[in-house]
Amino acid sequence: MWSDKKTVQDYIMLLVEHNIRHVIITPGSRNAPFSISLTDHPDITAHSVIDERSAGFIALGMAQQLNAPVALICTSGTAVLNFAPAIAEAYYQRIPLLITTADRPQEWIDQGEGQSIRQPDVYRNYIKASFDVVLDNGDKDLIWYNARIMDEAMRLCVDGVQGPVHLNFPLRESLYKKSEFLGKNPRKVSQAKMTNDLTEEEWKSIKTMIASSKKIMVLAGQHVPHNELQQAIQRISQNDSVVVLTESHSNLADANFVTTIDRLLMGLSEEQKDWLVPDLLITIGHNIISRKIKDILRKGEYMHWHVDHSGEGLDTLQHLSKIIALQPSFFFSRLDSFEFAPSNYKQEILKWNEACRYAGNKYVADHEISDLTAFEKILEAIPSGCDLQMGNSSVVRYIQLYDAREDLNYFGNRGVAGIDGCTSTAVGASFASGRLTTLISGDVAFFYDSNAFWNEMVTAQLKIILINNGGGGIFRIIEGPSGTGSALEKFFETAHQRTAESFAAMFNLPHRFASDKNELTGGLEWLFQTNQCSILEVTTPRLENDKELKKYFEFIKQQTQDI
Repeated sequence: MWSDKKTVQDYIMLLVEHNIRHVIITPGSRNAPFSISLTDHPDITAHSVIDERSAGFIALGMAQQLNAPVALICTSGTAVLNFAPAIAEAYYQRIPLLITTADRPQEWIDQGEGQSIRQPDVYRNYIKASFDVVLDNGDKDLIWYNARIMDEAMRLCVDGVQGPVHLNFPLRESLYKKSEFLGKNPRKVSQAKMTNDLTEEEWKSIKTMIASSKKIMVLAGQHVPHNELQQAIQRISQNDSVVVLTESHSNLADANFVTTIDRLLMGLSEEQKDWLVPDLLITIGHNIISRKIKDILRKGEYMHWHVDHSGEGLDTLQHLSKIIALQPSFFFSRLDSFEFAPSNYKQEILKWNEACRYAGNKYVADHEISDLTAFEKILEAIPSGCDLQMGNSSVVRYIQLYDAREDLNYFGNRGVAGIDGCTSTAVGASFASGRLTTLISGDVAFFYDSNAFWNEMVTAQLKIILINNGGGGIFRIIEGPSGTGSALEKFFETAHQRTAESFAAMFNLPHRFASDKNELTGGLEWLFQTNQCSILEVTTPRLENDKELKKYFEFIKQQTQDI
């Protein structure tokens, strides 16, 4: 059965035309026409999620794995604002979401009516485009206009650079009337795909620079798994003048790459760090996590090219000299036939990296449980082929200290890098992919996003490892907060004594503690053998974790001072 709103009917028909098969609806009255029309729809699966903030991140996780838009629908008022964190994250990760907000008619805004705010263009700072549907009074031109902008909104989600798009729907009462389908299907407009290349003159210039550079660094930030890109970079990394530095969320890992940037840098002298600075830096992907590599590269002198099909230039390192608007896989595949300069650049850096790996592993093997040592056992135990959803703050930084595994896919909300939706994103991702998914989360992020489990989308394929160190441990690691005295525990770290045991019981999730290395080993075996979503809570010493990390870095420095 359909709502009697013709524009709502057209919206749903266009979802089908654009192959948008999943819709998340949060409860409300103003969005009732959508709920009525989508219930039991044969071509679209509608999911109910109560909390709008969680719903937004669940949709993000689903779209991340489907590589296709997921629609979000909410009622009017503050519900609209609660989508905002996920929309911002999707925008900076280039994840397609179709945000659909029900609204009151314009004449009732700012007139004391409940659940009404100024909704048009409310997400303007982190949205690809916003459209305001007009009230449908049956006029054929208005019906045509609404169908046209809805079609454009859905097309924009995936055309060019993917991202979120907003449709705001003023709806007049009555909201609950039903009818048969009214009239013909709306028209979908397709857009021809474009292929890009550089001029021969540009390729000649690139070829000349490659041939004359004895130190070429490829630095990869956040990127989705991409086999062609992996293979293309593996091939150019065979050249002695090329060193490849990647982070876990770049999903680029190889024995010939440095995937532990901070561990490497902590073992180098100041002279070696200076020598590390390349003649030519080629960056791909987005946000770089390592503050240490950013600090080094901001001080050096070199040429910097950023390769991104959008043509957007990220000047994170303040040296950007060329934007190459190509797909990175295509760009690097073209370099195969180029001549590279003879050099000892790669050989030296890989030698340093191996020394730092040996020292780091030795330290971890000889010490009892802490945040640092727990991650070694956790990352070793995750089954091959698993998707890893990484929490933010200290979690992702500890993961960066261990060699990235080629048999895992790494994901994390590093677009904005907030803690607010890590669990919900993992819930949506595991639901959409159907694959085994492991979430590693810190305690503050986990409890903050506790409504992630308040829906029917939690699958047995989701396994949760909760690092409970009694607060936001990141603030004891980074410079600044650790020197704020009594403010550290209360306002930065937000120290606590909560556990997830009763929380797990509330949602009927199996739960187990681990507080030493033996318990952790057994707990990890248990976690991956359970046949439902389960939580392994690893308790670590809040006041010792930062000290252990500092000792770890100091040990690497001492062990590698002669390399």
